[in-house]
Amino acid sequence: MNVRRAKQADVLSIYNLITELEETMLDIKVFTSMYLDNISNSNIYYIIFEKDSKIIGFASLHIQKLLHHVSKVAEVQELVVTESYRNYGIGKIMYDELKAIAKEEGCSQIEVCCNMSRERTHIFYQKNGMSKTHYKFTNVVD
Repeated sequence: MNVRRAKQADVLSIYNLITELEETMLDIKVFTSMYLDNISNSNIYYIIFEKDSKIIGFASLHIQKLLHHVSKVAEVQELVVTESYRNYGIGKIMYDELKAIAKEEGCSQIEVCCNMSRERTHIFYQKNGMSKTHYKFTNVVD
């Protein structure tokens, strides 16, 4: 088992994990283009979890300098473990790695937004020390 930074060549495996997370197919060309842009951004960290050379987990962390915090804040954008490997502590290992990156980067906190329907995921984040302190509002841009 191994946690490491994602590489360009990991894009298809990560695409498969993200489509599993979102429960929908995404445009692979757009996904790949965005992935390649983001992986070269020094404020975005993509990590993967491998077992027997197979990628079974993916997480991303975006770091921003937020005026209302007067500091850097890390936000987990995605964290997914393939269905057959859930509940074995892999998510915690990946989340702990993201927290370590946030600390190393001098962030004052780590945040995550999570779909309201993902109740098991809410429990996961709360077990890992996160608190529900904010609401997130969304609006589709037409």
